Amino acid sequence: MKILLVKQLFNPEPTAKSLDFAKELIARGHEVEVLTGFPSYPIGKIYKGYKQRLYKRETLEGVNLIRVPIYPDHSTSGLKRFLHYISYAISATFIGLWLVKKPDVCFVYQGAIPVAIPAIVLKKLRGVPFLYDINDLWPETVAASGMLSKPRALKIINKWCHWNYKNADFISVATPGFKKSLISKGVPENKLEIVPNWSRDVISDEALPKGIKEKYFDENKINILYAGNLGIVQSLKTILVTAKSLQEQKLDKVQFVFLGGGADEDNLKEFALKNDLKNVSFIPRVESSEVSKYLNTADFLLVHLNSDPLFEITIPSKILAYLKSGKPILMGLKGDASDILNNANAGYTFEPDNSVDLEIKLKKMISLNLDQIKKMGQNGKDYYKNNLSIISSVDKLEKNFKKIAKS
Repeated sequence: MKILLVKQLFNPEPTAKSLDFAKELIARGHEVEVLTGFPSYPIGKIYKGYKQRLYKRETLEGVNLIRVPIYPDHSTSGLKRFLHYISYAISATFIGLWLVKKPDVCFVYQGAIPVAIPAIVLKKLRGVPFLYDINDLWPETVAASGMLSKPRALKIINKWCHWNYKNADFISVATPGFKKSLISKGVPENKLEIVPNWSRDVISDEALPKGIKEKYFDENKINILYAGNLGIVQSLKTILVTAKSLQEQKLDKVQFVFLGGGADEDNLKEFALKNDLKNVSFIPRVESSEVSKYLNTADFLLVHLNSDPLFEITIPSKILAYLKSGKPILMGLKGDASDILNNANAGYTFEPDNSVDLEIKLKKMISLNLDQIKKMGQNGKDYYKNNLSIISSVDKLEKNFKKIAKS
């Protein structure tokens, strides 16, 4: 089959179902083309080595890409973020669709709802069916982020979502909670299937260079690493409050390490500086290919999202990489994600936005012996391999591509 991937974000940006997905489809004998934007996420500006123009054809590890211009932004401004999303939709529709080969089927990765526009236009004009892959629930996501709270605007977004769902030939969802939510909104159950995301990170045994390791990871301490977006919804101040409490108790064997950047980065650094937190360090964002080295160096891995019902049906992609890495996990989430961790027996969960509960679970974790810690990490690794691999998920997507292409 000829398959068109419509994705606003693509490599070298850190995003799920991208280059690895395209290469897996090609390995299965399919012809793949990608319609994407010029890379800017999560730094909010065009990557070095790229310069925006009307369009750019590119071949990345054997995958053919067409890049179209966007309005780069990753701020907390709702208006600017909307312009970021809609700019891709407009460029992909009015520029990209003239450049792509007519596919048999189209795959739309929905991070934001405007991305479906070019696929819907392609379907209306050229009869190309599309599979809609839901990774964030709208309008719940924008409401939870605090970027948009006006009821009228949220109502408009909700109607837009229903229009997308109606036009999609099939819908894949990342979690059981997403499926239940869409069914409650009137999407037919026979149009839905749960297709878990997989980790895009290549986990290796490589170690950090000695200089970097000594700078950020004290070998005499228990290093707890958070790797990913330092954004608003991650609510990472909760972690810093715990760090402050531990420092006040003179429990100095714990070190929190934050790897990455994002909209809340400056506020977090200001809090750490104001409270003179000596048990917290920040590492600038690194290439995705380097993240594995940092995961290998940490003792425990940390994930957290704020206390919102939406995140009870969300599985952050970093959880998959964490499981795959074979390190024990501290997770500040409820619902689908915590079910995975508990089923895997790969760490401890704590109440989101509850620094006291985090402290309790952290003290419990650091009291484990080395054999227990190692077993917990191996449990996560085994669970990932058996339940969340790229092979099993692409099997499901491929089956549905063939189904809608024949309909």
